[in-house]
Amino acid sequence: MNMDEEKDIENALRTYSERIQFKQRLARIQASADVSAYPVETEQSGQIRALWRTYRTTLAVAASAAIITTFGSIFLYRSYQQSHQQEQQYRLLSKEIQAVKYSQRKLLSDLNGRGRALSVNPAQVSGSGFMLTSDGYFVTNNHIVLGADSVYVQSTKGEVYKARVVYNDQAHDLAFLQLCDDSAFRPMPSVPYGFNARPSDLGERVYTLGFPREEIVYGEGYLSSGTGYRGDSTAYQVAVGVNPGNSGGPLLDEGGNVIGIISGKQTTLEGVSFAIKTNYLLDAINAIPAEALKGLPLRINRKSALANLSRKQQIKRMQDYVYQVKVFKHKE
Repeated sequence: MNMDEEKDIENALRTYSERIQFKQRLARIQASADVSAYPVETEQSGQIRALWRTYRTTLAVAASAAIITTFGSIFLYRSYQQSHQQEQQYRLLSKEIQAVKYSQRKLLSDLNGRGRALSVNPAQVSGSGFMLTSDGYFVTNNHIVLGADSVYVQSTKGEVYKARVVYNDQAHDLAFLQLCDDSAFRPMPSVPYGFNARPSDLGERVYTLGFPREEIVYGEGYLSSGTGYRGDSTAYQVAVGVNPGNSGGPLLDEGGNVIGIISGKQTTLEGVSFAIKTNYLLDAINAIPAEALKGLPLRINRKSALANLSRKQQIKRMQDYVYQVKVFKHKE
């Protein structure tokens, strides 16, 4: 309680005490001087007696009302002030909690100097990958993680997580990773893109996101063939310019559905790239042993939440789910 509140209460009590004393004095005067007992009644004394009888109850009620109003105003003022203070405290506490969470994530992502280690000791191999589920399962190319001693992934925000290789599908150049083994990783909102296993049409507009350098890069083009290198039926040929580091990134249609995974480029032709078809990705997921997934099946999002968004909005929604993959191998 502050000084102003204490003064308000003291003044209210003092006023209340004075009104009680005044009422007691009136009672004593009335008892000692009974107006009705006077033998001679003048016009003036009659008027006084009539006024007293008429307004005696009203004066008492008015005094009580004044006291109630005073205390009620103080109570309402204090209730409002406490409510306002509680709201301010809640806001400050909420900000502090968010700051602690952010600091904790930064601390955990830099566990054992991860961020510094990756900048001082660049990975021998790097590529791209993207989330299959919001709880930390991830896909990239098998040739990226082949022979790895350790694998790390880095988000567009610079967060670094250690990854565990769950399963390799060498026939289709796919590797499945798990980030949720890393205590620093926290589940994300639901994956916004869907996975479309239906064959795509020639000329369909497509785009990709990946890490040919240390920041995410967007590329767009069209599907130029229903087969990959030398007629490989498991892949598409796409007219999208990619570079080393794009491998493992998603290939999406205009509705925000993953239709393939970038696997490489043709070095003899400019702007010709290849992507593994999504239906082979889904087949590989179904082939992952249950013990590798700790008994919990992967639940893939088949419906895209990006369908009605512009391309810029689609990119903003999904870029947090695309990561740079950094692989370290033993140096002989």
